[in-house]
Amino acid sequence: MTESTNIKPFKKIIFLGIILLCLFSIPKVGLSNFWLHLLDMVLINAILALGLNIVLKTGQVSLAHAAFFAVGSYGSAHFTLMLGWPFLGALLASSLTCGAMALILGRLILHLKGVYFILLTFAVNELVFLLAKDLTSITGGNTGITGIKWPHVPFIGVIGNKADFYYLALVVFLIVFFSLYIIYRSPFGRAMDSIRESESLASATGYDPMKIKLIAFFIGACIAGLGGSLFAHFTRYIAPFNFTFWESVNFLIMNIIGGAFSIAGPVIGALVLTPLPEFFREYVLWQQTLYGLVLILFMRFLPDGVVSVFLTFYNFMKRTLIDTFQKRIN
Repeated sequence: MTESTNIKPFKKIIFLGIILLCLFSIPKVGLSNFWLHLLDMVLINAILALGLNIVLKTGQVSLAHAAFFAVGSYGSAHFTLMLGWPFLGALLASSLTCGAMALILGRLILHLKGVYFILLTFAVNELVFLLAKDLTSITGGNTGITGIKWPHVPFIGVIGNKADFYYLALVVFLIVFFSLYIIYRSPFGRAMDSIRESESLASATGYDPMKIKLIAFFIGACIAGLGGSLFAHFTRYIAPFNFTFWESVNFLIMNIIGGAFSIAGPVIGALVLTPLPEFFREYVLWQQTLYGLVLILFMRFLPDGVVSVFLTFYNFMKRTLIDTFQKRIN
């Protein structure tokens, strides 16, 4: 029994090592700039979708995620261009700025539930979008901010191409992913689950729903700030149209398509949804209609997201292998 218990973590470590090796080897296979660009955007969108996922885990549907995305992007651009800060300092500062904004906003709106919370977060997103358009001295207005520098990382140097940026985005993504994995498996993660299922029951068992939702909102905003900073330094140009209400909807759809209640769900959703605008470039006017159709189909036929298909297949294969093994023994 002890020997079997020791083998399982060893197998997981080997499996994880193989996945990481594959991920870090992708730029070495000779992909074109087009595919590298898509992969970089998949990683950035996966980070942003994971930031929304922790909010969804508490049962709150936020449409203000693109607002934090915007603050992270504009903040990082200003920290590096105006103040001359190094990239890592700007990355951290923009993330914490989003977190501070979430703490202030969360105390005002997190007591709301259901459609009231959704509508108010939509209003917040629209307010930030309008400020980005109108505060031309800060945001550049509709012209946006150009000339944002490539990231400079100590001991590595300037990351000045899409292949090198992939590694930076991958490292940030892995930090975010495994941090949330640890949080979700902790008592705090179980508290979020209980609040999502029944806030009154969670209160009766000793949890403070407002405090837990506020912490989750803070963490989600900080992650959105990281994604925003990476986006600004990857595209090196940001403008208000990057942070519309539809961006918040896209992050929500990524969670729903992948599976909102699994940590792998947002990543799968980003992998599915990010390339679609490129593949349907000829139908750009119908893009939001197509997204809506995709969302309806997934909610109808895969309410638990794509990740449920993988879990079903995994459980089926596991049962099949066990049954085959038992028959051979008998």
